[in-house]
Amino acid sequence: MRVIDSSVLVKYFSRESGWEEAERIILEGVVTLDLAVKELVNALRKKVLKSEMSYEIAVKIIRDLVESKPFPVKSQELYLVEAFEIALRNNITVYDALFIAMAKRKNLELATCDEEQAKTARKEGLRATLL
Repeated sequence: MRVIDSSVLVKYFSRESGWEEAERIILEGVVTLDLAVKELVNALRKKVLKSEMSYEIAVKIIRDLVESKPFPVKSQELYLVEAFEIALRNNITVYDALFIAMAKRKNLELATCDEEQAKTARKEGLRATLL
């Protein structure tokens, strides 16, 4: 079981380079925050506006994710204080720190496509996989 951040979801659902590794990690078992779903939907919006993805495919991804619930999605509110502390300690955004806080609290590895986030997670004593 791993915590995945928004970048892993975007890579997988957008079929970006390396999406197969994201799929493998998701199939092994993951948990994420509700923030990741919102960030994924925003990334899909940008792809539609840039004509990198059709509106129909984006809506299908969103509906499938909401209806099938392929992995647990937890509330970010549970981790806000810890995320605030991590963000201050490491000079990163609270958005990124939320995923690190969740991984710390659950004692799980963090999977991300963000090199700086992986580095910060390791600095915080976590295992981190960089896709």
